[in-house]
Amino acid sequence: MILLRSAPVGQYRKKGKYPPYPVQELRRKVYAWTLKLGINPRTLRIQEMPRKWGSCSLAGTVTLARDLSEHDEIFQDYVIVHELLHLRYPTHGRMFKVLMTMYVPAWREMDLKR
Repeated sequence: MILLRSAPVGQYRKKGKYPPYPVQELRRKVYAWTLKLGINPRTLRIQEMPRKWGSCSLAGTVTLARDLSEHDEIFQDYVIVHELLHLRYPTHGRMFKVLMTMYVPAWREMDLKR
C-alpha cells in the first residue's frame, strides 16, 4: 500500500488556500494512523457532530466531526489517535494515557470538550 504525502492543512491556510477535499484529507490521516498504531476500525464515518470531535463504538465504528478538518494538524492527530486507541483501550486508564503521550506528546493541553 502506498500512502501519498500531502501538504498539511495549516500550510494551505498560510497561502490563503484550502485543501480541495478536506474530508478525504482527514480520511487519509486516519488511515495513516491506523498503520502506525496497528489498530483498524471496522467503519470510519465523518459527519456533522455539534457536541463532540469524535466518538468510538464497541462495534468498532470511529466517527469524527466533519469540521475537525478545519483545525490544526496536531489537534486532528490528537482526536484521531484518541478515538483509535479507544478501540483497544475503552477507558482512559494508565496504558491509554501512556500511548497518548507516546504518539501525541502535547495531548494533555488539547484535552478539550466541544
